[in-house]
Amino acid sequence: MSALTLSAALRDLTRSGEGLVVLCGSAYRNRGIEPLLDAVVAYLPSPLDVPPVRGTQNGVVRERPADPAAPFAALVFKVVTTATGRLTYLRIYSGTLRKGAAVWDSGAHRTERIARLLRIQADRHTEVDVAVAGDIVAVAGPKAARVGTTLCEPGDPLVLEPPVVADPVVSVAVEARRAADTGRLASALAHLMEEDPSLVVRSDPETGQTVLSGLGELHLEVAVEKIRRACGLEVIVGRPEVAYRETLVRGVSGLVYRHVKQDGGAGQFAHVILDVEPVDAEDEEGFVFRSAVVGGRVPREYIRAVEAGCRDALADGPLGGHPVTGLRVTLTDGATHPKDSSELAFRTAGRLGLREALRASVMQLLEPVVEVTVTVPDAAVGGVLGDLAARRGHVADSAVRAGTAVVTATVPLTELFGYATRLRSRTQGRGTFTSRPAGYAPAPQG
Repeated sequence: MSALTLSAALRDLTRSGEGLVVLCGSAYRNRGIEPLLDAVVAYLPSPLDVPPVRGTQNGVVRERPADPAAPFAALVFKVVTTATGRLTYLRIYSGTLRKGAAVWDSGAHRTERIARLLRIQADRHTEVDVAVAGDIVAVAGPKAARVGTTLCEPGDPLVLEPPVVADPVVSVAVEARRAADTGRLASALAHLMEEDPSLVVRSDPETGQTVLSGLGELHLEVAVEKIRRACGLEVIVGRPEVAYRETLVRGVSGLVYRHVKQDGGAGQFAHVILDVEPVDAEDEEGFVFRSAVVGGRVPREYIRAVEAGCRDALADGPLGGHPVTGLRVTLTDGATHPKDSSELAFRTAGRLGLREALRASVMQLLEPVVEVTVTVPDAAVGGVLGDLAARRGHVADSAVRAGTAVVTATVPLTELFGYATRLRSRTQGRGTFTSRPAGYAPAPQG
């Protein structure tokens, strides 16, 4: 078999997903880097080999081919704020982008001007005048574009499907060591959220602390270190905390809640009857609301207000103030007043009524779990399995290949804090692990 035939066969297998090309190398020693880049060109599909990208235009699905003559459409996949300005990285799916062109920002619903067009090669930026479908470039000019935003032709708008951003599961409190740096820290955190949408910053209403949330302990460590190095800020970081959830185990039926308020002016009156039950296991939605009211006893606009109030109540559950998920609420009946009923009154009744129903229900605390893949020398696998068991991990698979053991387990996220250091200690620095979110599982009581 000739090299050309083998290369064509590997390319076909890679494009169809039936095969996977594996190359060996070391970035540290700069070994195998050129063959890797050659393999990218030889085996991975070009923009012409994949189907046209799909987007929506006024609710209608449209396709855009990888054709420089087609209307322009590009997806923002990265935003970097530097000392010299803001760079927005684009993957151009169709059309042609020129320096100085006007584009439509579908996220901010505004027209932006492309001031500079840059081709990126590692840390080198080369200014160009034109980029076409299939190119990956950076642009300067757009001020409001975020990761996942579509930039397109102003006269032919399109919205491409944005990348999925996982919900943050680990949080730490951050504050500037010096009070004078508080404003600089807020600005640095805002830039971080622009660059990485999986990071979330909020202010705790009870403690007044600034809370930074992300996908894992390492994710937050890298973010904080970036603030320290790039901004020269001294930051104090609290202990990581995980994002718990609360779910319904057994609900209540026929809960009656009357909201009546009369303080001299226009009053408020709302009467609702709610059934609360756990959501079906096969239902992927965390909250389902439906109405079983007949005879128009509760007008449609008030039903929508009750649903909005119920969603408000999901923000903090009765066990510990954590968000509530996994329940179905049914509005079975209600009553109105000819003068005092309003959407505000029914929204308040929905919120307070559901809170009362949750307090009367049997609730379960959920904790985030992750799927961990640990790679260690075969001789150390016994200690690693014991350590995972001590961390309440459930081993799903274990395999040994050429003296190396690969263990896959599901572990509560809160038990993984400090695991990297522990694993290195148990394996004399030869063990590694990767993790990815695997949803939520019931937390132990007590």
